[in-house]
Amino acid sequence: MARVKKEVSQSSPARITVQEVADVAGVSIGTVSRVINNVPGVKPAVARKVQIAIEQLGWSPNIAAQNIRNPSLRMVGFIFSDIRNPLYASMTKGAEEMLSTKGYLLVTASTDGNPEREVALMDFFKRRRADGMILTVQDENNQAVLAAIRNLGVPHVMMEREITMGSMSIGADHFRGTRQAVEYLLGLGHRRIALITGAPGTRVARDRIRALEETLKSAGIEPDSSLFCLDSFSAEYGLSQTQRLMDMKEPPTALLSMGVRLLPGVLEALQLLGKRIPDDLSLISSNDTDIARIMTPQITAVRYDAMALGRIAAENLIDQIENRASEGQPGRIEIPTELVLRGSCRAISS
Repeated sequence: MARVKKEVSQSSPARITVQEVADVAGVSIGTVSRVINNVPGVKPAVARKVQIAIEQLGWSPNIAAQNIRNPSLRMVGFIFSDIRNPLYASMTKGAEEMLSTKGYLLVTASTDGNPEREVALMDFFKRRRADGMILTVQDENNQAVLAAIRNLGVPHVMMEREITMGSMSIGADHFRGTRQAVEYLLGLGHRRIALITGAPGTRVARDRIRALEETLKSAGIEPDSSLFCLDSFSAEYGLSQTQRLMDMKEPPTALLSMGVRLLPGVLEALQLLGKRIPDDLSLISSNDTDIARIMTPQITAVRYDAMALGRIAAENLIDQIENRASEGQPGRIEIPTELVLRGSCRAISS
């Protein structure tokens, strides 16, 4: 691909903006900020594109860093657990759209679910004098992470997480979404319904677990703990647990794959075992993904608007930063979910 080169007067490099650097590099302004501030997690090839753009525009990294710290360009940090999760890309886009209209630069960083890295990145943004932070931590009960949040000293919101220390929580209604999915399966005659999701150290997982347990009990069915796989959102976990479930003497007739990255592993396991959807297993996934839509049959999904979550989180954070109206007052904002019915579930005789 031919590079785009912008002719710039050598006498006025200070007039070059972060947005111009981002446009030439073909990345977001948040990525430019991460590169010039040496925030971990940027791919070398992407960092190189940014450096080339800076050189082409005649703008040195030092000048860029000075502009990033300029009070006229305010900064918000977004720390999330897994850069491979497409939901975070949508959340970032939603947050960035809202923040940019108010003159804030969004800088993102991925922790790979490592609590020590979460603490280090919170300290990094604190030292960089971030105006606020959006946080998605791996374990809401980790004491070191909780201590770091307690000592932030800046407005923040928890994205898809909830802690009880004066933090605003923004998330989807996973309890209602999972309950709808279970009620739908019960209506089709299913009684052995399995769940694969993350550990109960997050509000998301707890809501899904509670929804399955309570809905089954309301139908007079005692939950079977052997059908609950509650440890990870990774594809590898989806693969291993689906294999375990289908190898049981009495395997489930339906499965809730509740985590975006779980679905590829679940589908791989079924393929390896020679199992067909929905003949051998009815399947419902969380969050409508490309994989769910292109599969044959398409996968029924619990869907919500991740971009809206990002916009709401940013809006609430701006309100805290500029008005201090919500700071120190814990609360929760939820957006609705919907069950998108497709061909991955079938009725069975109960």
